[in-house]
Amino acid sequence: MRIVYDYAGRGPAVPVPASSTARGGEKVIVVRLGEAEGGKAPGARAAPGQEITSEALARDREVRGHERTHLAALGPYAASDIQYDTVSTSGGSVAGGSIAVGGRIAVDLAEVPGDPAATIRKAKAVFAAANAPRAYRLMQEAQAELKTDEMA
Repeated sequence: MRIVYDYAGRGPAVPVPASSTARGGEKVIVVRLGEAEGGKAPGARAAPGQEITSEALARDREVRGHERTHLAALGPYAASDIQYDTVSTSGGSVAGGSIAVGGRIAVDLAEVPGDPAATIRKAKAVFAAANAPRAYRLMQEAQAELKTDEMA
């Protein structure tokens, strides 16, 4: 059995039952921490006639890329798929008519029984995954700077 802590920073908690079964048939207990913040609720409707702006599309791409980076870095410690907070739009053609404005992934933070070294490796991997989007952005900016320097 493993325990998964779902930190609800923005929006509702990850929609995983309080007790469920993981991919390999392992029993999973989900502990939800934190509360949803204010703002538009996921699935809220846009005002009638509101169009999808380029800023909204850019935000959607940014949020989805950000969450995919976390998921890739978490690897086997991800206890759920990405759960997006979305706002429905009247445009209808993008992402099923909704724009991603936030997201979360449940993370397996249970210790590895009888193996403190493995628990430390796991904790370091989860910590690195939490910072993965920042590190990726830093790397992209540095690579762009190198290219600029090479052209000069």
